[in-house]
Amino acid sequence: MTQGEPISLMLRFAIPMMIGSIFQSLYTMVDSAVLGRYAGSEALAAIGATTSTTGFILMFAMSVTNAISIVMSQYVGANDRVKVKQSLVSSMYILLFLGIVLGAVGVLFARPIMVILQTPANIIDRSVLYIQLICGCGLAQFAYNGVANVLRALGDSTTPLVFLILCAFLNVGLDLFAVIVLNMGVVGVAVATIGSQAVSAIICIIVMFRKFPELKLTGADMKPDKKVTRQIFLMGSQMAAQSAFLSIGMMVITAIINKNGSDIVAAFTVGSNIQNLAVVLFSGFSFGFSVYVGQNYGAKRVDRIKLGVKQIVFLVGGLSFIACFLTLIFADFLVSLYVKPEETQVVKASLEFLRVEAWFFPMLGWIWLYLSTLKGMGKISITFISSLIELGSKIGFSIVLPIWFGYVGIWWAAPLGWVLGNIPNLIYYYRGKWAKELESKSA
Repeated sequence: MTQGEPISLMLRFAIPMMIGSIFQSLYTMVDSAVLGRYAGSEALAAIGATTSTTGFILMFAMSVTNAISIVMSQYVGANDRVKVKQSLVSSMYILLFLGIVLGAVGVLFARPIMVILQTPANIIDRSVLYIQLICGCGLAQFAYNGVANVLRALGDSTTPLVFLILCAFLNVGLDLFAVIVLNMGVVGVAVATIGSQAVSAIICIIVMFRKFPELKLTGADMKPDKKVTRQIFLMGSQMAAQSAFLSIGMMVITAIINKNGSDIVAAFTVGSNIQNLAVVLFSGFSFGFSVYVGQNYGAKRVDRIKLGVKQIVFLVGGLSFIACFLTLIFADFLVSLYVKPEETQVVKASLEFLRVEAWFFPMLGWIWLYLSTLKGMGKISITFISSLIELGSKIGFSIVLPIWFGYVGIWWAAPLGWVLGNIPNLIYYYRGKWAKELESKSA
């Protein structure tokens, strides 16, 4: 990515990621749709109540694996093949350790967390079981995300897509069989998701070593390089800390939502799932941009970073407006896929969620884009400040706004957080201190 037109490179790189995000969203969407239609709104709410907790594991996995991608992409840009291989080895140990630790935490503390979040009594047992299954087997999710990010750091976003699509269809089939045929409810959905992720991880690992034979490891390679391990661990820890703060914010918001009863929890679940589908139109360009920035930062190409940001800002903005209008136009139809018509309160609240948050999709796309830009440079401290402001805003607004506007006030908390949270990113990037530092290194 250090040569060629930035927008053309990102289109070729991010479109497979975008398609992959659509199919990855199917994991959650199919889980929710099958449960809502065939097991009822309480089963749907049971999974919805776990969103912030399981989301913490997912965000943690993505943070650490994104750090792997950023560090490795900088070595790719610097054409340091030895460090690229050492990054892979270090990543394996880090992901194995975190997968085991977070899995144990999820299993042991699922019920206390659900109690703290004031989960309604009629769904808490199913919520706890779902968390224990998903987190206890979370190593599969860590493994897949890790391999996918290694491949993307090498410039290959297509291989993870192919097998993600295959496993998404597997997840759909397992969901339908487990819930409709075996009547396993929440447990069936969890087992289907875990199985699909495990298959995806195994296939990606096999193909990675076949497609990139230079990454094949011998016994002598298995000793991790301390410097590279420390670099990935420190960056991953800082990014994971950001994710943890954001997850805590989501937990606070979840607790507030839970106070409103299982109907509003179900509506939040429906709205979030539809939103996740809509934002894939632009999320791939925002998230994938860290690889572009990382490679050009490693190559000390300030000019290409600036040109890339300028072009992708407009691209993400345009796509996010399209996502907004599509969501508003098809909101009624999309909600009907999840909720039975007679559950009028869930339908009403779901539509209110979408009609508030869709208008702010450009703000969401841009905060992701500038966060990815700064993370690609390794400027994690600035993105941490951004995350703190976003978190504080979300918590504050989710507590204050419902006083005047009822539960609808909660739907405004996240959008306002996106707007305020991006301010530090914009100030740091456009002041240009990073560019002067990079130019002095290349002089």
